[in-house]
Amino acid sequence: MIKSTKLTLVFLFISLLSFNVFGQMSQIKSTIDPIEAASHLRFLTADELRGRNTGTIELKIAGRYLAEQFRKHGLDPLGDEEGDYKQKVALVQTNPPSTATASLQDMEFDIQSNLGYISGENGKIEGQIIFIEDISELESADLKDKIVVMVIGDARETLMNSDRVQHMEKNGAIGVIEIFGSGQKYPWTAISGYLNGQKMNLGKIDDEQALPRVWVHDASDGLVQKLKENKGESTGSITIDGFLRKPVETYNIVGKIEGTDPVLKEEHVIMCAHYDHIGVQSGKGLDSIYNGTRDNGIGTTGLLNAAKYFSLYPAKRSIVIIALTGEEKGLLGSRYYSDNPKVPLEESVFALNIDNSGYTDTENITLLDTARTNIDKLVYQAAKEAGLGVMGDRIPSEGYYERSDQVSFASKGVPAVNFKMSMAAFDERISKYYHQANDEFDSIDQDYVYKYWISYIRSAELIGNWDQKPYWMPGDKFEEAGNKLYQKE
Repeated sequence: MIKSTKLTLVFLFISLLSFNVFGQMSQIKSTIDPIEAASHLRFLTADELRGRNTGTIELKIAGRYLAEQFRKHGLDPLGDEEGDYKQKVALVQTNPPSTATASLQDMEFDIQSNLGYISGENGKIEGQIIFIEDISELESADLKDKIVVMVIGDARETLMNSDRVQHMEKNGAIGVIEIFGSGQKYPWTAISGYLNGQKMNLGKIDDEQALPRVWVHDASDGLVQKLKENKGESTGSITIDGFLRKPVETYNIVGKIEGTDPVLKEEHVIMCAHYDHIGVQSGKGLDSIYNGTRDNGIGTTGLLNAAKYFSLYPAKRSIVIIALTGEEKGLLGSRYYSDNPKVPLEESVFALNIDNSGYTDTENITLLDTARTNIDKLVYQAAKEAGLGVMGDRIPSEGYYERSDQVSFASKGVPAVNFKMSMAAFDERISKYYHQANDEFDSIDQDYVYKYWISYIRSAELIGNWDQKPYWMPGDKFEEAGNKLYQKE
């Protein structure tokens, strides 16, 4: 009799456990209607929204749609004004100079062929050159009234390293010329096309413009050799003309669902996705509207699904849902939010970003990156319940982790990952649609996308209810920032 009772109790425990696991997924599926979710996605990626380019009226319409869905589901508004969900992100659009040149070591560089413009007002500066051959020399070098000349190592890292430029400016440099030499990962045509194109940056129109800074293409490394041979005094110049700036109005959309646990509700899980894309690209063929279904209409719709679900079934931790602007212009919305958070970052324990380039199979999701934080097993569980597997970053050499909005939170110390559709390689299955006009609603596998959405919600739910605190794995690149943010040092 005793043995029978024990077996009954064990059976009941297993049954309850199974019900909890499969009951939660059943609850998500019954809440997220595939037709309703597809309707959100159809609207956000319709031709009428013309690719949702940052700063356009079409992106504002998309933002208003998201805000009203947040309102419909009862999210607490965390916008700039009471009762509103919009956080204004101050941006400045820059149009490149019509003329820009650099001169040094008897060599001339021009924006029409071998010069890339980064910053600087119209005008001409001339001065003594200081060649920094090794980055370690920069800290102690006398930069006052000099044009700093350096060789570019990793192009992306150099471009994003604002601290280095701020150090130069603070120490009196009057300009920067950086040399794009041989052996670079990216071709000069791609680099110069980006540098000399229209861009947006965080800031206000009346902000003081950064010091003149250009890149010059030295394919043969002849300039570098001359600089090494002639370390004595020499002069150089940078000339800029025709540069224009104008303010851009755009918004993050931010709402909150308070947690149910009296203690854990003070901790917040961020769910975020960018809702902008690249707009209309003239001269690219008969269809010039880049609808951005994969990138990132699917991710944005994932936020609307999450807003609906967690408004009905809140997690123990509070959920902050952020639709981010300006990702395609340089992660601008997430950078702005992480500098101006609506919930203090030290109260934000995790950021689950959903962003996509496309997918290469319909059996998995990709987590950027596994072994980065301690929540991996929760994502594996959620994906399994949705009928999917999980892949880590299969092409780490591309640096995808640091090319999407999660890195804005990670750099501040908040544990963060990117929840992507399955991408084992950036091959023709991706490039066919990535930033292309045919990335439209009718081109996606709706069954797979639905599984992806519900696995995203379930992952957030597991993190929101977890009895452990999400954190960086020991030794991670961002662990030190996390220790500082959460005062673990």
